[in-house]
Amino acid sequence: MRIGLFLAFLSLGIFCLVGGLFMTRQTWRPEIEPFGRRSRMFQIALHPERFATPERLRTIRSLNFVGAAFILCAVVVVALDVVSSILGYP
Repeated sequence: MRIGLFLAFLSLGIFCLVGGLFMTRQTWRPEIEPFGRRSRMFQIALHPERFATPERLRTIRSLNFVGAAFILCAVVVVALDVVSSILGYP
């Protein structure tokens, strides 16, 4: 059960974060250097207003927030599993 929750949360989190990055790339501001290998993914996810045009900014931020929340839920599932195994619960 726990591994299923972990995989579900992790998959949904990755899907949302990649979706936010995809939408950012689709609405890239023309005055900014084009997206490339030197682009920092973490900065793009944290500050999409620097890179994307304002019309899709709310959707991008929502996807990034929901994706981070799902990843955090996956980490919580792992932490609960570790604590329960340390305390000896089944």
